[in-house]
Amino acid sequence: MDRQRNNASWSSRRRDGTSPSLLASANNDRTDNIGPARRQRAITACLVCRARKVRCSNGKPSCSGCVRLGCECVYPEPPRYGPQSSNQSNSEVLDILHELLRRLPPATESRREIQATSSVTTISLAFTAMGHVFEWPVFGINRPSHGVAFDVLGTSHVQDSNHGTSPAFGMPRLDGEEISALLTRFLRMVHIMNPILDCTTLMNYGRAVAELGPQWDPRTCLVLVAAALGAIADPFNSSTDTIETLSSSSSRQDGAQSRLRAESYYQSARRRFGLLGISLMACHCHLLSGIYLLYTLRPVEAWQAFFQASSLYTVYLKTQAAVRITNDSDGGDIEMLPDEHDCHDQLRQCLEQRMYWSCIKSESEVCAEVELPRSALYTIDYPYQFPSPPTPKSVEGLDDSQYHSTSASSAANISPSSSHTADIQDFKELHESTWFNYLSEISLSRLSNSVDQAFYTMPPSSWASMNLLDMITTACDFERQIERWQETLPLAISCFDKSLDLSTVSELQLAPWLRSANIKLRIYRPFLYCLAHRRDQCWPVDDALRQLAQKAVLLCLDPLFNFGLRHRDARTWFKCRETACRALILICAGKIGLLQRMSLEQAAHEALKVCLAHLRYWEAESDDIRLTRQALEKAI
Repeated sequence: MDRQRNNASWSSRRRDGTSPSLLASANNDRTDNIGPARRQRAITACLVCRARKVRCSNGKPSCSGCVRLGCECVYPEPPRYGPQSSNQSNSEVLDILHELLRRLPPATESRREIQATSSVTTISLAFTAMGHVFEWPVFGINRPSHGVAFDVLGTSHVQDSNHGTSPAFGMPRLDGEEISALLTRFLRMVHIMNPILDCTTLMNYGRAVAELGPQWDPRTCLVLVAAALGAIADPFNSSTDTIETLSSSSSRQDGAQSRLRAESYYQSARRRFGLLGISLMACHCHLLSGIYLLYTLRPVEAWQAFFQASSLYTVYLKTQAAVRITNDSDGGDIEMLPDEHDCHDQLRQCLEQRMYWSCIKSESEVCAEVELPRSALYTIDYPYQFPSPPTPKSVEGLDDSQYHSTSASSAANISPSSSHTADIQDFKELHESTWFNYLSEISLSRLSNSVDQAFYTMPPSSWASMNLLDMITTACDFERQIERWQETLPLAISCFDKSLDLSTVSELQLAPWLRSANIKLRIYRPFLYCLAHRRDQCWPVDDALRQLAQKAVLLCLDPLFNFGLRHRDARTWFKCRETACRALILICAGKIGLLQRMSLEQAAHEALKVCLAHLRYWEAESDDIRLTRQALEKAI
């Protein structure tokens, strides 16, 4: 009689939509002679592990799975072998499991979605973009009336009118001392974040261009683009920005002469782009062009330059492969190689590896914020997981004495803020830290890709119907991976130590922290959305859901986000988008009462004022930043 009642109960659950795996388990219990042992193991599992269909450690008072997820661990009542009590116990457990399974879709569904988007090229829409946070229903913003604030493409024509064609830029005077100073500034302030060139070779090219005059060749083009970046770059100031410092001026006022000088070098280089041909040096010119355009807050033009560099590099790789197959020894690109013949092959390989990863990284960053196509470089199965670091020989002749004698005096005439040269780090030491940062960024980019594939292959509205248990498990796993990544960082580029003096934080220390913090915010963002918009309650994971949403709020209030807000670099435009996203997270937390529950209303209010001041500082150069700031003020 007991088995008949149990079988009838399982059949009714099948009609209500219980997952096939649970039905199969019940059928096995009914037909196998060893059924009682299997039922005993299933009954001792906690309700959360039963719902997730994973093995339970049976720990008391909480199993290891519930401890990891932060869930309340509840076990069913021990089975009593009387006919009536056994049936009642089974019925209660099945009712709870059925209710959980009704609310949560099967785990295999989310796994199929991830597998379907395992290739980077399939993620064509930028669901990670700040504009998609604006669309959350909690903000109540009308998309059609504010669409231009979210769509960078809608304001790109406005930004184009602020740069480039007027006034006419003449050919800059290529003085040898100034070229040397600008290239050294480029290597110290720009190259450290994207080390794609050979330092000694670039300086040799600079001296040759200064002595022989500008030519219509790739070498001159490369020197001019690097000089433009050296002219516009400023040293990093390791101090936190406040509302007062951000409101005292604007980006258009600060360094205006430096930007005009830099634009003259850039426009001179741009006239040579059509003559570059297919070579590794041509790829370098296009990639550095994209970096310069990011410095001047032109993200759509920067994407065009990165796309050109990646496409050209794809052709270059295929050409090199064809040359090796045909054993044509004259088909190589030897222009970027120094005069030492014994290191040609090794240096060529290093430069090619750096170019691949820098193209992928630069293109991905823009496409994560703007819905634009990606190049064919993503379809190439590249054999190297990391680029090979350079040898100490690659920085010979670039020591402190050269910087002080040829760079400091000339650089002071270019930008007033560049005269602080009292504490200049040894270039070899700086070069080593540069490569620590570069390799750590590449390793973290793989984790960033995994986060996007797990949570951002569909619009944010999909989070409300996803399996919360799977989402929490995935988020906890990503957190552990980031923690392991932090532990591997050398001290020279790490500021994760809580006892660190914030006034001594360098640019190479802040960069890894900002990258990991923004990935964490992408991990926590779906849980804040679910807390704000999910109406049905799921008691085993409510606490874990709220804790992850609170982590997003606490991270947005971290003071390290306020470092370098006025510093111009290739991530300036991205920092403005990240600032807007953090502001939206705080506004959302305030609207749903989370700030009040955490007693952080005043801290969030001050942080929002800094965010708006940051956007206001840069908005004169980028119309989409101005419109974003206006939309934020309406949402508060």
